[in-house]
Amino acid sequence: MGGALKPSMRESSLNKHENPSKSEVFSKICIPPETPFFLRLDGWKFQKLSESLSAVKPFDKNFAKCLVYSAETILKTVSDPTLVYVASDELNMLFIEESPFSRRVEKIDSVMPSLAATAFALCTQKLFKKKRLVAFDSRVIVVPNTDKIIEYLAWRQNDLWRNHNNAYAYWILRKLGYKPSEASKKLRGLKTEELHELAFKQGVNLAETPAWQRRGMLVYKEPYIKKTAKGVAERWRIKTEWNMPLFTSANGVKLIKQIIRWKKQKRKSAWHNNSKEPSKSQN
Repeated sequence: MGGALKPSMRESSLNKHENPSKSEVFSKICIPPETPFFLRLDGWKFQKLSESLSAVKPFDKNFAKCLVYSAETILKTVSDPTLVYVASDELNMLFIEESPFSRRVEKIDSVMPSLAATAFALCTQKLFKKKRLVAFDSRVIVVPNTDKIIEYLAWRQNDLWRNHNNAYAYWILRKLGYKPSEASKKLRGLKTEELHELAFKQGVNLAETPAWQRRGMLVYKEPYIKKTAKGVAERWRIKTEWNMPLFTSANGVKLIKQIIRWKKQKRKSAWHNNSKEPSKSQN
């Protein structure tokens, strides 16, 4: 009397409740198998973040390094990304054929921005000597073939170019004494050539600013040959391209196609090595 419930009675009581996992209506949503896609992470409130870090305006090299560090961390932690295109406060990750977490959208959209935010926060602590909370939002963009991959990258690069021009023009006006609202109003509706003229009058040629500001950075893995005790072996290393070509140029298209070939080559090599059956003499 008054003692603890017997195990059978406790289990019976728990079984009366419906399994809450049935309400996880989005957990089964997956990206179609072997369909290439981009995962775009956008920095959340990064303008305020850069101000709190006293970042150089309009572009800070250390801030850009933190974005690159986030991309490199993902390439080291999750082996599937083919490349990461860093533009403004974005990380655009390309996945082809394989992808993490069995292509489950909820898992990808939660784990990947968490990794990026943690890496970015650690980097700001190192480079800016300040601790800050960092967050990214996340979305999936399906790109069914190589042409669409290049088209997407060109779109994000073009958007970066517009942001680059507006940012320089805005901060030029701010340095001239305009208030934030006044500078924004003065720039409203101006065409690209008008922004260039405004900047050029103040000694800034927007066509000759550092390439990473105008075209972004590309992070990917490239193969190299390493000497070993048994001869030579193919290895892979992370490379960051700070002097990007235009994705619409012949060099830009060639680079993306080469990176995709490398990725497929790496996957094929890994599959071949894993599929080798041990001989009887090894058993």
